[in-house]
Amino acid sequence: MRKYLGILILGAVTTAAYGQLSENFNSGIPATWAIVDLLGGGAVSPFNWTTNNLEGRANWTPAADPGPNDLAAHADSDHHAGNFDIALVSPSFTVPGSNAKLDYDTNYQNFALIDDAETEISTNGGATWTSLLHWQEDHGTFQGWPGVHVQLDLSAYAGQTAQIRFHYYEPVSGGFDWWWQVDNVSVTPEPASMGLLGLGALALIRRRR
Repeated sequence: MRKYLGILILGAVTTAAYGQLSENFNSGIPATWAIVDLLGGGAVSPFNWTTNNLEGRANWTPAADPGPNDLAAHADSDHHAGNFDIALVSPSFTVPGSNAKLDYDTNYQNFALIDDAETEISTNGGATWTSLLHWQEDHGTFQGWPGVHVQLDLSAYAGQTAQIRFHYYEPVSGGFDWWWQVDNVSVTPEPASMGLLGLGALALIRRRR
């Protein structure tokens, strides 16, 4: 019995150390995610990321109506006038060692090519950011379904500690734009070392039988 207990404890410690990224926002935006107003020195302003229900919108990211209890992270420029530069920043996680992918569902509506939606990554604690995907055109149905699914390759960052940032900004206009919704954010698969750990544990069990 002690042999199995030791293996399970080792596996649990290793999983916690990697801190994989997975969030559906159904309970709101977690405190582990940073909500940043880049025009206001980092303070949360009246217009920033929240959840769609708090702006009176449905979640338009999936393929069909998910119902009122399935929430998305939501930034609604249509309800807030003026220039903006806001970001939703993930907690730190370790990028898997092989075949790393960032997945999320989204619905982005642009207005007259004057606002931008950018998905970015940082590997230095947020000191600098690298663009993974930049949009300045509509993606998904306007005020309806379906949304779109995005998958981005993170293999260039394998093994590094990283954060993801959903950066929504309008640098040139003081008017109203539309919105950006993000849901079901995940980084897969598990780190390669976890697979090796499982094989090692299995071999240990077999050798001690």
